[in-house]
Amino acid sequence: MTNATSVHQSGRIAAAVVSLFAPAAVVLISFFLWRDTLPPAIASHWSGFGAADDAMPPGVFLAVSLGMTGIAAIAGAIVALWPGVNASTRRAVLLVAGIIAGMGAQTWLTSTLLTMQAGDPYDVVLGWWSLLSVIALAYGLVPFYLSPKPILVARDVPSRLDFAPGENGAWSRTVTAYLFVWIAVALVALEGILIGVSLANGDTSTVLFALVVMAIVIVILVSFSRFRVTADWRGLRVVSSLFRVPIKRIRLEDIEMVEAGELRPTEWGGWGYRLMPGRSALILRKGPGLIVTTRNQKQFALTLDDPGVPAALLATLRDDTRPKVA
Repeated sequence: MTNATSVHQSGRIAAAVVSLFAPAAVVLISFFLWRDTLPPAIASHWSGFGAADDAMPPGVFLAVSLGMTGIAAIAGAIVALWPGVNASTRRAVLLVAGIIAGMGAQTWLTSTLLTMQAGDPYDVVLGWWSLLSVIALAYGLVPFYLSPKPILVARDVPSRLDFAPGENGAWSRTVTAYLFVWIAVALVALEGILIGVSLANGDTSTVLFALVVMAIVIVILVSFSRFRVTADWRGLRVVSSLFRVPIKRIRLEDIEMVEAGELRPTEWGGWGYRLMPGRSALILRKGPGLIVTTRNQKQFALTLDDPGVPAALLATLRDDTRPKVA
């Protein structure tokens, strides 16, 4: 990494950290601007879209809002500036911290302004103002995109496969996700306990609701417990074996880089199917896996026992289909 690149990345990290503290600053500035006109209590809780059913003194509400925004900003800043933290982990933490900080500022602003307008906190009707909480979630994208992206460097460049003229290749493997199987078994056991307790109390409506919800969740988990991974001239495809539901498809012409490396759940958001801005993964354990980076710099990772074979195949097919530069 050159000095110029290092300085540029450091600047982006600093900007991302500063953006984390913006919501807390907004809360503080607005408090000092409104402190002489704040009502004795501010609406703090709603059970629906109707009027508020609880309120807090302005000082307490301010402390809660600053705690929510400030703690998230400090925690995010510590992780972002910690030596040795990889770019992917940094961006994930900044995203979460930004979401929490944004929600804290939005809660303070919405509740305070509506209470000042209504006069009595118990006359404050949240209504469609609650949609602002959804918009506030997007604030997490600010520090996320300010933070530099991971520098994509192939950790294990696969060897090419040699094909005879006119010959092609394909690779396919069925993978069992025992993680989903055991979760489904645990849910079945939990469902049995809940049904037993509900029947003992004579609450049949709860039993029916629990059966429907648990059945849907179990079917989804079982459908993802086995999937078929295929690498061929079409690219990479991951399909559920039970209902043939496509989980991931990456066309061959969209592949920029393919790697066979070690996957760590902490670097990909945990176990299971993970969705993150610019990244997705199907992580079943720590160990070998396939990592595909597309031409628009998005990544998909998949746990596999022998990722070198499909990686080499996809790299070979990709190179053979691209036009040669004279």
